[in-house]
Amino acid sequence: MDLSIIIPALNEEAVIESTINSYLNFFRKEKIKFELVVIPNNCADNTPAIVEKLAKKNKEIKYKVIPNKVGKGGAIIEGFKMASGSLIVYVDADNATKPDAVFSIINNAGNADCVMGSRWLPGSVITKRQPILRRLASRGFNLLVKSVLGLNYTDTQAGAKVFKKEAISKILPEIRNEGWAFDVGVLYLLNKHGFRIKEVPITWEDNPNSKLSMGRAIPKMLFSLLKIKFRR
Repeated sequence: MDLSIIIPALNEEAVIESTINSYLNFFRKEKIKFELVVIPNNCADNTPAIVEKLAKKNKEIKYKVIPNKVGKGGAIIEGFKMASGSLIVYVDADNATKPDAVFSIINNAGNADCVMGSRWLPGSVITKRQPILRRLASRGFNLLVKSVLGLNYTDTQAGAKVFKKEAISKILPEIRNEGWAFDVGVLYLLNKHGFRIKEVPITWEDNPNSKLSMGRAIPKMLFSLLKIKFRR
């Protein structure tokens, strides 16, 4: 196995070093050939400098600083272009999905072209739950995904997804930065091209620093899904 782990980062100076070190330490112990592809974007803090410092000390890290705002989706697209592993995974910079949980997802991939962790399957372990409003938003968004796009998955938004490189290479020219719905856009394209997608239980914890405005989020969610559905 050779693995590319993409970490998009926006103003994550408080956590990015511990997240990177946790992945370095875990996968070195597993004796897997891996790389960390870190993409700081639109950062107004010390995140890029921290990543650059770590990259100088650790050969497994490569990075690209994007000074303008491209969002999570734009950062991951750039990570896809830079990734060289036969398996590609992207994770959140806040380490909500720990390296051992990512490794478990990989080991449960079977013949799937994409395997993703779900917080809503039997066997999932949530060590720190989201506030009730965020859970309601998550479930509401899931219903919109099913009704608008017909993607019958329990959790499209958990922050760890593993892909075979050939699947990403096939759909990469069609991937767009869909804002709220970037993950869904990727899944929609994989499904459209006949790739096999699998959900597995995940161990996950909420990041209490995340902010969500329900009034602004729900219209943006719906608009993003409609863009995916009606784009030629």
